[in-house]
Formats: sequence, structure tokens, C-alpha cells
Amino acid sequence: MSAFHNKHELITNKIFSGELIMPHRYVFVLTNLCNLDCSFCFQDRDRRDDAMTTDDWLKVVEQLPEYARVTFTGGEPLAFKDFEVIVNAVAKKHDCNMITNGLLLSEKKIDFILSKKNFKVLSISIDDIGNLNRDVKPRQWEKLVSQINYFHKRKAELNSDCVLDIKTVVLDKNAKDLLAIHRYSVETLGANTHAFQFLKGSHLQHSDKMHDMVEMYATSHAPTYEHFDVILEQLELVRQYNQHSQCNAFVHPKICDLSSADPIPKVSYINSERFRPKDFQPCKFPWSSVHINVDGNLFPCIAVSMGNVKNTALEDIVTGELFTEFKDALSKHLVEGCNRCGWIRPNPKLNIIDSITLK
Repeated sequence: MSAFHNKHELITNKIFSGELIMPHRYVFVLTNLCNLDCSFCFQDRDRRDDAMTTDDWLKVVEQLPEYARVTFTGGEPLAFKDFEVIVNAVAKKHDCNMITNGLLLSEKKIDFILSKKNFKVLSISIDDIGNLNRDVKPRQWEKLVSQINYFHKRKAELNSDCVLDIKTVVLDKNAKDLLAIHRYSVETLGANTHAFQFLKGSHLQHSDKMHDMVEMYATSHAPTYEHFDVILEQLELVRQYNQHSQCNAFVHPKICDLSSADPIPKVSYINSERFRPKDFQPCKFPWSSVHINVDGNLFPCIAVSMGNVKNTALEDIVTGELFTEFKDALSKHLVEGCNRCGWIRPNPKLNIIDSITLK
């Protein structure tokens, strides 16, 4: 994962400087349909008449730059009927990965994934042991664990370097169990990496509903954690555990380094409902990563459509006036819609680590 992040940063800087034009990472929201109904999910799971067809996705793949990396997501990406067709087209030329709840995995699908040299990361969302927060039934959980074991078996047989990544949404419900979840992910599931994701601070981020650009300036109100002190204590225990673990763990947003030898700092600002954009560094993320929604709308991080790939060429959207306006805005300073985005970084000139949480 660190190799990917280093490459991503290098390419991002080249795009930002104008040396390259097209983004590096493309998130394909293959479908908004899902086999689960998680209470904290922000997506609309109704079937859509305007959803991208298989041919629509294949046309997008043809337009990707040579250095592109593709992330398959949803909804649940494995619910897309031609999932293998799209993965096969992408993996012929580009690195790719998938974020899934894992319940639709099968030995056949795992064999298919591992047969693709360019399929680099299988990310499975697990928020507690048993995924009870996602209303996963015991039999479903047992099957998932069995499929993960099969993944490791076939990975070894094929000498694959595909990474198993576990993603955990940080909730008040699992606050006291973060270390236990991490240990289980490492010791039982064999995770190579584990990412802890805080709840986003604005409904505009990575939404499947498009909004007007002016809305990203409107005051945002992030959900706050009742047990935030417990969360920090648990993350510190994770950091201590990782001093003797082969698993790389991350926090998103990066409020601390879970691989560091130093204790994590006070980070009360991340639990603030309110957001002060000028306390943070300007963002290059819109240059490096874009989402293509289930309906074909392309957007960077905040769900403002920059154009639709079903009727406009990818490069024309990326270099268009609307996208240029968006990037110009975030190149100066962040906006309210960036509240608790996973890519925000505090301004190093300001000491906000110990600042009092805004009310």
C-alpha cells in the first residue's frame, strides 16, 4: 500500500504541475445496488433507469491514460452483473482494486481476481467481529471467513502479490473494540493492511446524488463521536500492537501514524462538528482522483458533476471549464464540503492539534 501511495503522490504532483493531464485514480461506482442496508451508508440504493451499461463502462476504459489505476466500488460492485467483463477489460492494461462487503465472494470469483496480475488489492469492509453493525447473519459471516481463507490459499498457490485490506468505519458502537477488530483482522483474517475510516463530515463527499457547486461553500455539520476519547485510546493500542506486526494500519483522515514509534497526538479537531477550511492545506486530490457515478456523472471528491461520460469524452470533462473552476477553488484553500474528508491535512503553519473543538 505504501508503494501505491508513493506512486500516487508522484503522479499527482506531475498532474498538478501540468506535466500530465488526466487523473491517476478512477473510482468506478459500478452500481448503487447492495445486498446490505447499513445504517451509516450515505448512498441511495434504488434501482436506476439511467445506470451505466456494460458498453458505457467499456468505452470509459478505452479512454483511460496508460498510468491509470481503477477502484471498483458501489453499492456492492459484485452485484453488477458484468463485473468480470469490466475487470477483465481494466486489468489488461491498468492496476486495479475493489472495495466490497465480501458477502458475494465465491471461490470462482476469487480465482478470477487472482488470475489478474494487475488486480492489486481486495478490500473488505468489516466494522466488528461478525459485522453485526452491518446486520450480517452468522452463516454469512462464516462463509465470508471461509472465502478469505480460500483467498489466502489460492494466493499462495498462484504466488500472487494481491493484498488483503480490511476497512473499518469508526463508530461509537465499535469504539471500545478497535484493537480487538484489528487483532482479529491480522491474526485470524490475515490482513496485510487495515484502514480505519472516520465518518465523513459532509453529505457532499462521494455521494451518488449530484449537487450544485455553490453548495460546497454552505456550512457543514459533521457527526461527532460521544466516545472519542475511547477511540483515541484504542488507536493508541493499535499503534502499540503494530510495533510487532507485519500489518500496515492507517487512519483516514490521517490524524496519526499507526506505524510510528511515537504515541499518537491529541487530535480533538477531527471530532469537531464545525470546520475551518483555512486551518488546512489546499488540496491536490481533485487533480489525482475522480469518481464516475453509476449514472455516468464524473465528479472529483465533492459530488458536483463535471460532465457525463455517456455523452462527453473523458479528457474533455477533465479539462473543461467547470472542472477548472472547481480545482482553482480548492487550490487556494478548502471549502465547507471538505469537512473531515479523508484527504484533508492540517496546515503545518498552524498548531491545531491541541485546539479546542469548535461547537
